[in-house]
Amino acid sequence: FIETLRDGRVTDPTEQQRGLRIVGQELERLDGLVGKLLELSRIEAGRHPFERRPLKASALVKEALTGLEAVRMGTAVNLEVEVDETLEVLGDKGALGQVLVNLLVNAWKYTPAENKFISIRVYAQKKHVVFDIEDNGDGIPASERSFIFDTFERGRRAIESGTQGSGLGLAIVRAITVAH
Repeated sequence: FIETLRDGRVTDPTEQQRGLRIVGQELERLDGLVGKLLELSRIEAGRHPFERRPLKASALVKEALTGLEAVRMGTAVNLEVEVDETLEVLGDKGALGQVLVNLLVNAWKYTPAENKFISIRVYAQKKHVVFDIEDNGDGIPASERSFIFDTFERGRRAIESGTQGSGLGLAIVRAITVAH
């Protein structure tokens, strides 16, 4: 599109604007991808400045659900939330929120359009706090579970369905979780 516009091959102003809009969208997508790659590299290299402080697990879940709402924009989903209000975690609020949002959005994206069900349960297990997110999608086949959290990896079903994704979301989830 850039070459076409630069060379003057499109003279219709409406088509020029359409081309510029597409170029702009692609630049934003690439900028986001580069940002995610840089963030992942910093986390994996141990150079990401995590701010560790006590956080209410319920507040993290509430913010993550707001993030999910922004993505699903009112589409129907049956949400079940069960959080022990007394639980606190030590961690970086933004990073842990990103983990939860990524997992919730994946649960939403890869669950059939009809009768979507997502549950999030937060509970104590020995010295850890468990954030358990479940959906009623097909799940990740056992053969893909060993690599689905690797950089640029996407499941076969995600690719075949044409669902958008870069293969960085779960890699970032893993990196943040390991760092914490």
